[in-house]
Amino acid sequence: MASEKHNNSGKSGDAGDGNSPDEAMPDNDLAELFAQFKLPLEKYFRKRVYNQNEVEDLVQDVFFRLTSRADNADLERPEAFIFQIAANLLRDKARREATKRAFTKQLSDQNENAFEEISPERVLLGKEKVVALKNALNELPERTRTVFLLHRFEEFKYREIAQQLGISMSSVEKHMMDAIKHLTKRLGSSE
Repeated sequence: MASEKHNNSGKSGDAGDGNSPDEAMPDNDLAELFAQFKLPLEKYFRKRVYNQNEVEDLVQDVFFRLTSRADNADLERPEAFIFQIAANLLRDKARREATKRAFTKQLSDQNENAFEEISPERVLLGKEKVVALKNALNELPERTRTVFLLHRFEEFKYREIAQQLGISMSSVEKHMMDAIKHLTKRLGSSE
């Protein structure tokens, strides 16, 4: 087949007829190969890839790789060569997808382990800590407890707490320090 191309390529009289081994394959030879192998390549890829939208891209990649070779002028068996490129593309694609699947599985396993950490024992410990916090808060004087709850749970600023309760900012700071000291002492000993 290549010998036919070489014999026919001289009819235009171009200097780049592909007869020199150092020259790349002329564009008209590539166009002929594309016309001849486009449909067989599409059929080949359609049987082998799940996403049919990739077929055209894969065919283009085959011809891109074909044009990237410097020794295309010596192509004696273009069909075997073209389908070897196609097989290599599929192998590369499979490797990339396997790597992607392995990475995705690893991330999934990590996330699954994060959910596994919420065991019944951990839930029970969390509930026990909440009860301990409630008990420790109930041991505080009412004003100290109110200042602490307004700041930590309602996200009031010290100035807002002082205005709402009609006390000074320094009193708010003192109540917060007392609450933190008491809760640290009580909850620290229970852990």
